[in-house]
Amino acid sequence: TFQSLLKSEITANGATGSRLLSGNHNYYKELEEFIMEFHNVEKALVFNSGYDANIGFFSAVPQRGDVVFYDEYIHASIRDGIKMGNAKSYKFKHNDLDDLKAKCQAERSRSPKDADFYIVTESVFSMDGDSPDLKSLAKFCRKKGSHLIVDEAHAIGILGKNGKGLVQDLKIEKQIFARIVTFGKALGCHGAAVLGSVQLIDFLVNFARSFIYTTGLPPHSV
Repeated sequence: TFQSLLKSEITANGATGSRLLSGNHNYYKELEEFIMEFHNVEKALVFNSGYDANIGFFSAVPQRGDVVFYDEYIHASIRDGIKMGNAKSYKFKHNDLDDLKAKCQAERSRSPKDADFYIVTESVFSMDGDSPDLKSLAKFCRKKGSHLIVDEAHAIGILGKNGKGLVQDLKIEKQIFARIVTFGKALGCHGAAVLGSVQLIDFLVNFARSFIYTTGLPPHSV
């Protein structure tokens, strides 16, 4: 199993391979358990960068027939991940919940009944420094059965108690399908993590290509 690949001792400067082969050393286990507790989430999966996390998530999770709605100012890594996947995608006006609602309603009428809808935003947008109304977004997604994904790259280390981010500051972490937190901004180091349910993380371990087919981070980075 994935966890059985953990090494009991660190004997090399590098991870030596993919985390699914030889690179899943014990420091990963310690880090992911710490992140789970710190961010009050069921499970966490560390990626090599925020870019890797986003392309891995968005190319793997939304399926053919599903629909992704993303803020027009969303980061390029999310756009690239969406393009790599099989779901349909539409942008909505920046931080405009009314425009999102209208687009969701129009698409729901012509989508299969079992289609999943994914709503994607950032908690702090890098170019303007503004934030969406996350509470209203979460309420809308809960009412409509949509999955809300929040990239917290520019909030981690800045907003919330101990820099936990805007989602936890608003106490809505249980309403979020997935969060992406990155270590390369305020934290000043390498890597990122996807936060979500046990089922989501297990799925990413098996299907996120940017996780599967890359050498893990070296022990000193982790």
